[in-house]
Amino acid sequence: MNEEKMKILKMLEEGKISSAEAMELLEALARLEGKESRSAKSGGRFLKIRVYESGSPDAKVNVNIPIAWSKFMAPFIEQKIGQKMREKGYEMDVEKIREAIEAGDAGKIIDINDGGNKVEISIE
Repeated sequence: MNEEKMKILKMLEEGKISSAEAMELLEALARLEGKESRSAKSGGRFLKIRVYESGSPDAKVNVNIPIAWSKFMAPFIEQKIGQKMREKGYEMDVEKIREAIEAGDAGKIIDINDGGNKVEISIE
């Protein structure tokens, strides 16, 4: 991105753009750099959802969603999985899941175990 910044400053120096236009372009580059940084941070990571029933070692539900797609899947997670969790008497903190997805940090987000049934949501 430094090359792009130098081009903007060169256009400013040559009088091709105003200082206000240069500032707008530099701010746009900064926003783009922020998006690329977040994308790189979450690159190759997945939102993993596992549901185990009756102490079974094998997951009945095993879903891996790329972090980049998980934002689009949030309504599904909130509606379908959240509904099933509430039916079983568990409250799912959807905001906590959204924050973890935005941060892109690896680790468990939800880990519920009632002695037989188990739900795990993590970023790996």
